[in-house]
Amino acid sequence: MTTTPTPAQNWLLSRKWGVFFHYLDHIQNGEGDLHNTAGVRTDWNSCVNELDVKRIAKALHEVNAGFAAITVVQCSHHLCAPSAVLDDIIGVSHENSPTSRRDLIWELSDALSEYDIPLFLYFTGDGPRFNPESMTAFSGDPRPVEPGVKPVTRPFAEKWSAVMRELSLRYGKRISGWWLDGMYRVTGFDDIALLQLFKDAARAGNPDALFAANYNGCFVIESAEAVQIPNLGEVIFADFYHKVVPPSPVCDYTACEVDCLDVYPTGQLTDGAQSLVFSYLGIPEHPVQVYNGFSAPGCKYSAQYLRRYVDQVNRLGGAVMLDACLYRDGTMDNQQLQALTALKDLR
Repeated sequence: MTTTPTPAQNWLLSRKWGVFFHYLDHIQNGEGDLHNTAGVRTDWNSCVNELDVKRIAKALHEVNAGFAAITVVQCSHHLCAPSAVLDDIIGVSHENSPTSRRDLIWELSDALSEYDIPLFLYFTGDGPRFNPESMTAFSGDPRPVEPGVKPVTRPFAEKWSAVMRELSLRYGKRISGWWLDGMYRVTGFDDIALLQLFKDAARAGNPDALFAANYNGCFVIESAEAVQIPNLGEVIFADFYHKVVPPSPVCDYTACEVDCLDVYPTGQLTDGAQSLVFSYLGIPEHPVQVYNGFSAPGCKYSAQYLRRYVDQVNRLGGAVMLDACLYRDGTMDNQQLQALTALKDLR
């Protein structure tokens, strides 16, 4: 295990903090979702065409964000960029593809580059499980994914990571890093070779790109409890670590998905990975549903607390990634922007 940071890890630390956006079909294009400023659900292409990337870049520049991150896809086949590999595997033409025709990632990287804001991409390891037919095309198994069954096999991982490799080769050095979700041991990533497969795909276009796999998740899976609460449905009470959790063996930086900004690194490196804390600014509609703070509006931290927290993590050798609310047209939540302004002079 290395005890000396790499140039890429030092670079990430120098960026201090960044902003993360969930941009997904079931959020910005969700029926009745508050993020959907169109007011109605449309086709995915219409939704993607409405996002103003220049507005996003300008807002991040005004708060002096060190980097930006956005979801390419999560749990579905609705990528916000074209993918000939995905189309071929699920057997559709480009015109009928569930992915967008607009290459949002390319355009966003262009807009951000005007302000020297590097872009990270979020991808998943467990595929388009919201879309059973597409999932079957990747897995070769027509059975639905069920609890206790590891959906990630080597053949599946080879196909799904090929989609990621296509994106990496297309964007090259436009992408500075990747954050991969769903890389849990319980889903099949107890096989380290599969983690390495995705890391190789992520670095196909940029060998200097940083890589993090959400290997431990944001809770200890074995101790998580799911209960039913009237009018709320199933709620997972996450056993959050409240510390920078150990990374996977292939991580360049820690995924460290946590519920509260009360986590501090003990140094720049955590088991050889650059220390990074990832959490959300938003306020869940129901506080017991801890995950629903991601992409939610409002800010559960005062500007003063946020500034002191990020400054302290930076001083201890860590970077911070803050999930923020993004609306369909590219505007951000005003309360969160005001809080982020307090971080402006940290860089």
